[in-house]
Amino acid sequence: MTDSTPTSAPAGWFPAGVEGQERYWDGTSWTDQVRPVGGIATATGAVPAPPTAPAPEKKPRNILGIVALAVAVVGFIFACIPGALIVGWILLPISFILGIIALFQKDKPKWQGLTAIIVSVVGTIVGVIVFMSLAAGAVSDAIDDTVTEEVGTSDVVDEETSADEGPAVEEEPAVADAEDLVLGETAFGVDTESGMGWYAVEVTNPNADYIFAGAGIDVEAYDANGVLIDTDSTYGTILSGTSWYVGDFFDIGSAQIDHIEVRGPTADAATHSPAAETGSFTLGEVNTGSEYDYMTVNGTVTSNFSEDQDMVRIDLIARDGGGKIVGVDYTFTDRVPSGGTAAWNVEFWKVPLDSKVEAYPHL
Repeated sequence: MTDSTPTSAPAGWFPAGVEGQERYWDGTSWTDQVRPVGGIATATGAVPAPPTAPAPEKKPRNILGIVALAVAVVGFIFACIPGALIVGWILLPISFILGIIALFQKDKPKWQGLTAIIVSVVGTIVGVIVFMSLAAGAVSDAIDDTVTEEVGTSDVVDEETSADEGPAVEEEPAVADAEDLVLGETAFGVDTESGMGWYAVEVTNPNADYIFAGAGIDVEAYDANGVLIDTDSTYGTILSGTSWYVGDFFDIGSAQIDHIEVRGPTADAATHSPAAETGSFTLGEVNTGSEYDYMTVNGTVTSNFSEDQDMVRIDLIARDGGGKIVGVDYTFTDRVPSGGTAAWNVEFWKVPLDSKVEAYPHL
């Protein structure tokens, strides 16, 4: 092989005497590095080309987890909308089940399924809160006013007219002051299987021309040592006349209820509303039946209010043959039309099937 590069040439690649090859001249002598013309050195001592990096491995996708998360998000949104609660309550259990299945997908990401489960649980809780807010109504500032045992009486203050005021001027009759609510019969009990307690209290509004709007009735359960065990509250508008209010104690546990106390608004919280202008409800016949080991109860309620009434609550008490209250329950009507009638029904659990049931409608 003949190399024609002069010894004075600078370092670089020059024809190597073989067609199609070049050899590297380091400025003083030829090296063993050769390459194709315009290519990369391949002879002894040549620096090898860096290896090509492998293509990044694609991570697997958990399609079921993504679907569960999407359904959970949509269900959560609907659960926050009062008019669309039922849609949320359908979607959230579905997302919960799909999320559990997604967690067991082999070699698939788990975070979508876990997130779907969390969102569905939180969404369900939010949906329950929204529903209870609709059922409860507005909370009165008079909740803090106390009524215990007897909700109270109020004396009417008569204003004396001075004799030297001159001739009497005919005026409109003065409006009598409101009287306090009066607490009547009470009852309570505990379901030994579930550990939940129940109560029923009779409350009379003696005022024909006063109502207690947005009123709260708090019922407290105490043990034999006077320790407060649990409290339950009912909110609404107390109309004129006598009615019953029922509810449940959820946190009784292993404790025993010895007595209950009732707290509610005083006369100061009453709102003047003439009887001729205030609406009222008329309850139809209460019908009872049985299915398996529980009682079925249904009836109607008629309104003479000037406007439709939404979420009317029906409180029920069951009495045995001796007149003792042996159980309580309640339900709601979606709407009672103005001057119209709406039906209601409820399944009454764990009361004797021959019990007599009384029903009381509330705003």
